[in-house]
Amino acid sequence: MHTSVKKDVWLIWDSPTSYALACTLSKPGKRPLASGGFADVWRLTDEGNHDHVFAVKSFRVYELDDTDKINKRYCKEVIVCKRANHPNVLSIEGVAPKLFEFSMVSQWMPNGNMLGYVEQYPGTNRLKLLIGVTRGLNYLHVNDVIHGNLKGQNILIDAIGSPRLSGFGLYSITKNIDSVNAPTPNRGCTIRYCAPELLEINGVPPLEKKPTNKSDVYSLSMVMVELVTGKMPYPDSQDFSVIFLISKGRRPVKPLSFEAPGMTPMVWKIAKKCWHGKAKKRPEVNGVLQDLEKLANSGMCTHEACCCHPWELIDLRSE
Repeated sequence: MHTSVKKDVWLIWDSPTSYALACTLSKPGKRPLASGGFADVWRLTDEGNHDHVFAVKSFRVYELDDTDKINKRYCKEVIVCKRANHPNVLSIEGVAPKLFEFSMVSQWMPNGNMLGYVEQYPGTNRLKLLIGVTRGLNYLHVNDVIHGNLKGQNILIDAIGSPRLSGFGLYSITKNIDSVNAPTPNRGCTIRYCAPELLEINGVPPLEKKPTNKSDVYSLSMVMVELVTGKMPYPDSQDFSVIFLISKGRRPVKPLSFEAPGMTPMVWKIAKKCWHGKAKKRPEVNGVLQDLEKLANSGMCTHEACCCHPWELIDLRSE
């Protein structure tokens, strides 16, 4: 399994255009559509068919960065993201080496991210969305891929209203980027969604040096909070206060009522298991998925789309 990945990595290492899009992309404008700690996002079209729209993520690299290490990891993650094949995971179409040194190109998701979508369409069954998100995360974990930065902004909604996980597998690329805008000291997930073992607290190094399956499960619990409340976790606190709250075992406050479609106190109960302060006591994501599907099939949700459907699993790290 690892041999085939290594072989492919050196293919793209020797020939960076191996995964280049076949079409010609429009030239980017002066400013990106959006920016994050490590990358900019551009909305570009196919010059031969302007109805074909792409989202291009370009990674910002600085003079002091170790570009050799970044390039090797970039090539490996391009392969993983290209092989992803699941209806709740956003795979990439390729790269755009003529426009950007390090980039990933995916289909444009017309409905934006998860939080914006449920705000625009408040009648959306959120349990259905949550099950889709959990299926996508389970698929990644089955294939030995850690997301590393799961949050509502990285959950995009496709044309038929299904959630697609994006931004997965980027930790290995960004951890060597010397960006002052890194989400956390460990170059990992965004603070509000970050498991306590990944946070540097009062100058004390994090217990874990990189994201894990269990830290992804913690982040999933914060996605549940987003869907229940319609807000990001700890909405009334600044980031430095959030770190303090997490370090003291404080978690989001349970709402007095559950009015969002598909959200019940049982979802909050599942979230509490997922945000346990000790990583080893958190459930595996497949167990979380089973709990959510049982909830969907218990009669509390009448949407057929919430029910369990088997999806083909492929090994992302092998031929």
